[in-house]
Amino acid sequence: MVMATAGQPRADRRTASTSASAGRVVSRITTPSSSWSNTWGTRMLLADGRDAVRDAPADRQGAPARGGFLDTVDEFDAGFFAISPREAAALDPQQRLLLELAWEAFEAAGILPAAARGAPYGVFVGAMADDYATLAHRAGPSAITPYTLTGLNRGVLANRVSYTLGLRGPSISVDTAQSSSLVAVHLAVESLHAGECDAALVAGVNLMLAADSTIAAERFGGLSPDGRCATFDAAANGYVRGEGGVAMLLKPLRTALADGDEVLCVVRGSAINNDGATGGLTVPSPDAQREVLLAACRRAGVAPREVQYVELHGTGTALGDPIEAAVLVENGQLLLVQLHEPRDGPAQWTGGVGLGHVLGFLH
Repeated sequence: MVMATAGQPRADRRTASTSASAGRVVSRITTPSSSWSNTWGTRMLLADGRDAVRDAPADRQGAPARGGFLDTVDEFDAGFFAISPREAAALDPQQRLLLELAWEAFEAAGILPAAARGAPYGVFVGAMADDYATLAHRAGPSAITPYTLTGLNRGVLANRVSYTLGLRGPSISVDTAQSSSLVAVHLAVESLHAGECDAALVAGVNLMLAADSTIAAERFGGLSPDGRCATFDAAANGYVRGEGGVAMLLKPLRTALADGDEVLCVVRGSAINNDGATGGLTVPSPDAQREVLLAACRRAGVAPREVQYVELHGTGTALGDPIEAAVLVENGQLLLVQLHEPRDGPAQWTGGVGLGHVLGFLH
Protein backbone atom coordinates (compact mmCIF):
# COMPACT_ATOMS: atom_id res chain seq x y z
CA MET A 1 0.00 0.00 0.00
CA VAL A 2 1.16 3.51 -0.65
CA MET A 3 0.07 6.85 0.73
CA ALA A 4 -0.58 9.43 -1.99
CA THR A 5 -0.29 13.18 -1.56
CA ALA A 6 -2.03 16.13 -3.17
CA GLY A 7 -0.83 19.53 -2.15
CA GLN A 8 -2.98 21.30 -4.75
CA PRO A 9 -6.41 20.42 -6.18
CA ARG A 10 -4.80 19.31 -9.44
CA ALA A 11 -4.65 15.60 -10.23
CA ASP A 12 -0.91 15.72 -10.88
CA ARG A 13 -0.29 17.08 -7.38
CA ARG A 14 -2.06 14.35 -5.45
CA THR A 15 0.10 12.05 -3.37
CA ALA A 16 -0.86 8.47 -2.60
CA SER A 17 0.00 6.18 0.24
CA THR A 18 0.13 2.66 -1.10
CA SER A 19 0.50 -0.63 0.72
CA ALA A 20 3.86 0.46 2.05
CA SER A 21 2.82 0.66 5.67
CA ALA A 22 4.26 -0.82 8.83
CA GLY A 23 3.64 -0.16 12.48
CA ARG A 24 4.22 -1.11 16.09
CA VAL A 25 1.45 -0.43 18.56
CA VAL A 26 1.24 -1.09 22.25
CA SER A 27 0.70 -4.62 23.54
CA ARG A 28 -2.26 -5.73 25.55
CA ILE A 29 -3.90 -8.87 24.16
CA THR A 30 -2.90 -11.91 22.15
CA THR A 31 -3.22 -11.48 18.37
CA PRO A 32 -1.89 -13.30 15.30
CA SER A 33 1.29 -11.31 15.89
CA SER A 34 3.16 -12.24 19.02
CA SER A 35 4.47 -8.70 19.44
CA TRP A 36 1.05 -7.02 19.06
CA SER A 37 2.33 -5.18 16.04
CA ASN A 38 1.50 -3.92 12.59
CA THR A 39 -1.89 -3.15 11.16
CA TRP A 40 -3.74 -5.96 12.92
CA GLY A 41 -3.02 -4.56 16.35
CA THR A 42 -3.89 -1.02 15.29
CA ARG A 43 -7.19 -2.16 13.83
CA MET A 44 -8.16 -3.98 17.00
CA LEU A 45 -7.31 -1.01 19.20
CA LEU A 46 -9.44 1.38 17.17
CA ALA A 47 -12.27 -0.78 15.83
CA ASP A 48 -12.84 -2.71 19.06
CA GLY A 49 -12.36 0.24 21.40
CA ARG A 50 -9.66 -1.51 23.40
CA ASP A 51 -7.63 0.22 26.09
CA ALA A 52 -3.90 -0.39 25.70
CA VAL A 53 -2.83 1.61 28.75
CA ARG A 54 -1.34 -0.60 31.44
CA ASP A 55 1.07 -0.64 34.36
CA ALA A 56 4.72 -0.36 33.39
CA PRO A 57 6.42 -3.73 32.71
CA ALA A 58 8.72 -4.87 35.49
CA ASP A 59 11.82 -4.58 33.30
CA ARG A 60 11.18 -0.94 32.32
CA GLN A 61 12.89 0.98 35.11
CA GLY A 62 12.29 4.69 34.98
CA ALA A 63 9.15 4.37 32.84
CA PRO A 64 5.91 6.11 33.86
CA ALA A 65 3.77 4.08 36.27
CA ARG A 66 1.12 3.69 33.58
CA GLY A 67 1.31 4.12 29.83
CA GLY A 68 1.22 2.46 26.45
CA PHE A 69 4.28 0.21 26.19
CA LEU A 70 5.83 -1.78 23.38
CA ASP A 71 7.24 -5.18 24.25
CA THR A 72 10.85 -6.28 23.68
CA VAL A 73 12.21 -2.92 22.52
CA ASP A 74 15.67 -4.26 23.40
CA GLU A 75 15.53 -6.99 20.75
CA PHE A 76 17.11 -6.43 17.31
CA ASP A 77 18.52 -8.63 14.56
CA ALA A 78 21.71 -6.67 13.97
CA GLY A 79 23.15 -9.20 11.55
CA PHE A 80 20.15 -8.86 9.24
CA PHE A 81 21.07 -5.21 8.70
CA ALA A 82 24.83 -5.90 8.57
CA ILE A 83 25.44 -4.05 11.83
CA SER A 84 28.05 -5.35 14.26
CA PRO A 85 26.92 -6.30 17.78
CA ARG A 86 29.07 -3.55 19.28
CA GLU A 87 27.55 -0.86 17.07
CA ALA A 88 24.04 -2.23 17.60
CA ALA A 89 24.45 -1.85 21.36
CA ALA A 90 25.28 1.84 20.84
CA LEU A 91 22.26 2.52 18.62
CA ASP A 92 19.21 4.25 20.03
CA PRO A 93 16.45 1.59 19.95
CA GLN A 94 14.45 4.13 17.95
CA GLN A 95 17.01 3.79 15.15
CA ARG A 96 16.73 0.02 15.34
CA LEU A 97 12.92 0.10 15.31
CA LEU A 98 12.91 2.45 12.32
CA LEU A 99 15.10 0.07 10.34
CA GLU A 100 12.62 -2.74 10.94
CA LEU A 101 9.64 -0.56 10.04
CA ALA A 102 11.29 0.77 6.88
CA TRP A 103 12.09 -2.74 5.69
CA GLU A 104 8.53 -3.91 6.40
CA ALA A 105 7.05 -0.88 4.65
CA PHE A 106 9.00 -1.59 1.46
CA GLU A 107 7.99 -5.24 1.58
CA ALA A 108 4.34 -4.25 2.07
CA ALA A 109 4.61 -2.07 -1.04
CA GLY A 110 5.98 -4.96 -3.06
CA ILE A 111 9.40 -3.34 -3.36
CA LEU A 112 12.54 -5.34 -2.63
CA PRO A 113 14.67 -3.09 -0.40
CA ALA A 114 17.72 -4.12 -2.42
CA ALA A 115 16.02 -2.85 -5.58
CA ALA A 116 15.56 0.59 -4.01
CA ARG A 117 19.29 1.02 -3.38
CA GLY A 118 20.53 4.13 -5.17
CA ALA A 119 16.98 5.36 -5.86
CA PRO A 120 15.98 8.98 -5.18
CA TYR A 121 13.73 8.01 -2.26
CA GLY A 122 13.38 10.42 0.65
CA VAL A 123 13.17 9.56 4.35
CA PHE A 124 11.32 11.85 6.77
CA VAL A 125 11.16 10.83 10.44
CA GLY A 126 9.27 12.56 13.23
CA ALA A 127 10.64 12.09 16.76
CA MET A 128 10.78 14.27 19.86
CA ALA A 129 12.74 12.23 22.39
CA ASP A 130 16.11 10.52 22.78
CA ASP A 131 15.86 8.80 26.13
CA TYR A 132 18.53 6.27 25.20
CA ALA A 133 21.06 9.08 24.94
CA THR A 134 20.14 10.13 28.47
CA LEU A 135 20.80 6.61 29.73
CA ALA A 136 24.10 6.37 27.83
CA HIS A 137 25.41 9.68 29.14
CA ARG A 138 24.87 8.53 32.72
CA ALA A 139 27.59 5.93 32.20
CA GLY A 140 30.18 8.69 31.87
CA PRO A 141 33.01 9.34 29.39
CA SER A 142 34.45 5.85 29.74
CA ALA A 143 31.36 4.42 28.04
CA ILE A 144 31.83 6.50 24.87
CA THR A 145 32.69 4.38 21.82
CA PRO A 146 33.33 5.13 18.12
CA TYR A 147 29.60 4.52 17.59
CA THR A 148 28.26 6.84 20.30
CA LEU A 149 28.02 9.99 18.21
CA THR A 150 25.99 8.47 15.38
CA GLY A 151 24.16 6.01 17.59
CA LEU A 152 22.64 8.56 19.95
CA ASN A 153 22.09 11.64 17.77
CA ARG A 154 18.37 12.13 17.08
CA GLY A 155 19.25 13.86 13.83
CA VAL A 156 20.62 10.55 12.53
CA LEU A 157 17.27 8.70 12.80
CA ALA A 158 16.37 9.33 9.16
CA ASN A 159 19.99 9.09 8.01
CA ARG A 160 20.33 5.59 9.48
CA VAL A 161 17.50 4.36 7.26
CA SER A 162 18.81 6.14 4.17
CA TYR A 163 22.32 4.79 4.72
CA THR A 164 21.31 1.21 5.47
CA LEU A 165 18.92 0.95 2.51
CA GLY A 166 21.04 3.08 0.18
CA LEU A 167 18.35 5.73 -0.45
CA ARG A 168 19.56 8.97 -2.05
CA GLY A 169 16.64 11.34 -1.60
CA PRO A 170 16.34 13.95 1.18
CA SER A 171 16.89 12.46 4.65
CA ILE A 172 15.43 14.60 7.42
CA SER A 173 14.69 14.01 11.10
CA VAL A 174 11.92 16.32 12.31
CA ASP A 175 11.33 17.50 15.88
CA THR A 176 8.40 19.85 16.32
CA ALA A 177 7.31 18.25 19.61
CA GLN A 178 3.95 16.48 19.43
CA SER A 179 3.40 17.43 15.79
CA SER A 180 6.67 15.91 14.58
CA SER A 181 5.29 13.02 12.50
CA LEU A 182 2.58 15.18 10.93
CA VAL A 183 5.13 17.83 9.96
CA ALA A 184 7.28 15.03 8.53
CA VAL A 185 4.34 14.08 6.29
CA HIS A 186 3.96 17.69 5.17
CA LEU A 187 7.66 18.01 4.34
CA ALA A 188 7.61 14.71 2.46
CA VAL A 189 4.63 15.85 0.40
CA GLU A 190 6.34 19.12 -0.45
CA SER A 191 9.54 17.28 -1.39
CA LEU A 192 7.61 14.99 -3.73
CA HIS A 193 5.89 17.94 -5.37
CA ALA A 194 9.22 19.74 -5.81
CA GLY A 195 10.65 16.70 -7.58
CA GLU A 196 13.34 16.15 -4.95
CA CYS A 197 12.43 12.48 -4.63
CA ASP A 198 10.40 9.87 -6.50
CA ALA A 199 8.98 8.34 -3.32
CA ALA A 200 9.23 9.17 0.37
CA LEU A 201 9.28 6.97 3.44
CA VAL A 202 7.58 8.84 6.30
CA ALA A 203 7.81 7.59 9.87
CA GLY A 204 7.14 8.54 13.46
CA VAL A 205 8.67 6.86 16.50
CA ASN A 206 8.64 7.28 20.28
CA LEU A 207 10.10 5.16 23.08
CA MET A 208 10.09 5.92 26.83
CA LEU A 209 13.40 4.63 28.16
CA ALA A 210 14.55 7.12 30.81
CA ALA A 211 12.75 8.56 33.80
CA ASP A 212 13.91 12.10 33.02
CA SER A 213 11.45 12.76 30.19
CA THR A 214 8.51 11.48 32.23
CA ILE A 215 9.51 13.52 35.27
CA ALA A 216 9.84 16.61 33.08
CA ALA A 217 6.33 16.10 31.66
CA GLU A 218 4.96 15.48 35.14
CA ARG A 219 6.52 18.57 36.68
CA PHE A 220 5.39 20.61 33.71
CA GLY A 221 1.86 19.61 34.72
CA GLY A 222 0.93 17.69 31.60
CA LEU A 223 0.58 14.11 32.87
CA SER A 224 -2.60 12.66 34.32
CA PRO A 225 -1.92 11.69 37.95
CA ASP A 226 -4.30 8.73 37.72
CA GLY A 227 -2.95 7.40 34.42
CA ARG A 228 -6.17 8.05 32.50
CA CYS A 229 -6.74 10.52 29.65
CA ALA A 230 -10.21 12.09 29.75
CA THR A 231 -10.07 14.10 26.54
CA PHE A 232 -12.81 16.75 26.17
CA ASP A 233 -14.27 15.74 29.52
CA ALA A 234 -14.84 17.75 32.69
CA ALA A 235 -12.56 15.24 34.44
CA ALA A 236 -9.62 16.00 32.12
CA ASN A 237 -6.44 16.22 34.19
CA GLY A 238 -3.65 15.46 31.72
CA TYR A 239 -2.44 12.91 29.20
CA VAL A 240 -0.85 9.47 29.37
CA ARG A 241 2.45 8.76 27.65
CA GLY A 242 2.81 5.99 25.09
CA GLU A 243 5.21 4.29 22.71
CA GLY A 244 4.94 3.27 19.08
CA GLY A 245 6.26 3.51 15.58
CA VAL A 246 4.73 3.76 12.10
CA ALA A 247 6.23 3.99 8.61
CA MET A 248 4.48 4.63 5.30
CA LEU A 249 5.61 5.03 1.71
CA LEU A 250 4.40 8.11 -0.16
CA LYS A 251 4.27 8.44 -3.92
CA PRO A 252 2.64 10.88 -6.33
CA LEU A 253 -0.81 9.45 -7.02
CA ARG A 254 -0.23 9.13 -10.74
CA THR A 255 2.94 7.10 -10.04
CA ALA A 256 1.19 4.85 -7.52
CA LEU A 257 -1.63 4.11 -9.96
CA ALA A 258 0.79 3.48 -12.81
CA ASP A 259 2.74 1.07 -10.60
CA GLY A 260 -0.42 -0.83 -9.73
CA ASP A 261 -0.06 -0.04 -6.02
CA GLU A 262 -2.85 -0.52 -3.54
CA VAL A 263 -3.60 3.02 -2.36
CA LEU A 264 -4.35 3.39 1.34
CA CYS A 265 -5.23 7.05 1.26
CA VAL A 266 -4.70 10.25 -0.70
CA VAL A 267 -3.21 13.39 0.84
CA ARG A 268 -4.98 16.18 -1.01
CA GLY A 269 -3.48 19.07 0.91
CA SER A 270 -1.44 19.99 3.97
CA ALA A 271 -0.29 23.14 5.73
CA ILE A 272 1.76 24.12 8.76
CA ASN A 273 2.12 27.29 10.84
CA ASN A 274 2.83 28.42 14.39
CA ASP A 275 0.63 29.84 17.13
CA GLY A 276 2.81 32.93 17.45
CA ALA A 277 2.52 35.07 20.58
CA THR A 278 -0.13 33.76 23.01
CA GLY A 279 -0.70 33.81 26.76
CA GLY A 280 2.17 31.35 27.20
CA LEU A 281 4.74 29.39 25.20
CA THR A 282 2.59 26.24 25.19
CA VAL A 283 -0.82 27.95 25.01
CA PRO A 284 -2.45 27.38 21.59
CA SER A 285 -3.98 30.14 19.48
CA PRO A 286 -7.49 29.42 18.13
CA ASP A 287 -7.02 31.95 15.34
CA ALA A 288 -3.70 30.49 14.19
CA GLN A 289 -5.00 26.94 14.31
CA ARG A 290 -8.12 27.89 12.39
CA GLU A 291 -5.94 29.60 9.77
CA VAL A 292 -3.82 26.50 9.18
CA LEU A 293 -6.90 24.25 8.89
CA LEU A 294 -8.45 26.55 6.31
CA ALA A 295 -5.13 26.80 4.46
CA ALA A 296 -4.97 23.01 4.18
CA CYS A 297 -8.52 22.94 2.85
CA ARG A 298 -7.69 25.59 0.25
CA ARG A 299 -4.63 23.71 -0.92
CA ALA A 300 -6.65 20.53 -1.18
CA GLY A 301 -9.50 22.19 -3.05
CA VAL A 302 -11.94 20.97 -0.38
CA ALA A 303 -14.65 23.12 1.19
CA PRO A 304 -14.33 23.09 5.00
CA ARG A 305 -17.84 21.72 5.45
CA GLU A 306 -17.01 18.74 3.25
CA VAL A 307 -14.63 17.47 5.91
CA GLN A 308 -16.19 14.67 7.93
CA TYR A 309 -13.37 13.45 10.16
CA VAL A 310 -11.20 15.66 12.33
CA GLU A 311 -8.35 14.32 14.45
CA LEU A 312 -7.36 16.58 17.31
CA HIS A 313 -4.35 16.85 19.57
CA GLY A 314 -6.58 15.84 22.48
CA THR A 315 -4.18 16.13 25.40
CA GLY A 316 -6.93 15.83 27.98
CA THR A 317 -5.95 19.07 29.72
CA ALA A 318 -8.24 21.75 31.09
CA LEU A 319 -6.29 24.41 29.18
CA GLY A 320 -5.72 22.87 25.77
CA ASP A 321 -8.91 20.91 25.10
CA PRO A 322 -11.40 23.84 25.19
CA ILE A 323 -9.16 25.99 22.99
CA GLU A 324 -8.67 23.20 20.46
CA ALA A 325 -12.38 22.42 20.29
CA ALA A 326 -13.17 26.10 19.82
CA VAL A 327 -11.04 26.12 16.67
CA LEU A 328 -13.73 24.10 14.92
CA VAL A 329 -16.47 26.60 15.77
CA GLU A 330 -17.06 29.97 14.15
CA ASN A 331 -20.01 32.22 14.98
CA GLY A 332 -21.68 29.33 16.76
CA GLN A 333 -21.41 27.03 13.74
CA LEU A 334 -19.12 24.08 13.18
CA LEU A 335 -16.40 25.28 10.85
CA LEU A 336 -15.09 21.99 9.50
CA VAL A 337 -17.63 19.30 10.30
CA GLN A 338 -21.20 19.33 9.02
CA LEU A 339 -22.95 17.00 11.44
CA HIS A 340 -26.44 17.44 10.01
CA GLU A 341 -25.73 16.61 6.40
CA PRO A 342 -23.20 13.77 6.37
CA ARG A 343 -22.33 12.26 3.01
CA ASP A 344 -21.52 8.73 4.06
CA GLY A 345 -22.54 8.48 7.68
CA PRO A 346 -22.07 10.40 10.90
CA ALA A 347 -19.06 12.65 11.23
CA GLN A 348 -16.53 11.72 13.88
CA TRP A 349 -14.16 13.60 16.13
CA THR A 350 -11.25 11.96 17.84
CA GLY A 351 -8.30 12.94 19.96
CA GLY A 352 -4.94 11.54 18.95
CA VAL A 353 -1.96 11.91 16.68
CA GLY A 354 -0.98 10.81 13.34
CA LEU A 355 -0.09 8.12 10.97
CA GLY A 356 -1.26 5.03 12.84
CA HIS A 357 -4.93 5.82 12.39
CA VAL A 358 -4.64 5.36 8.63
CA LEU A 359 -3.56 1.79 9.28
CA GLY A 360 -6.44 1.12 11.65
CA PHE A 361 -9.27 2.62 9.65
CA LEU A 362 -8.25 1.32 6.25
CA HIS A 363 -7.65 -2.32 7.14
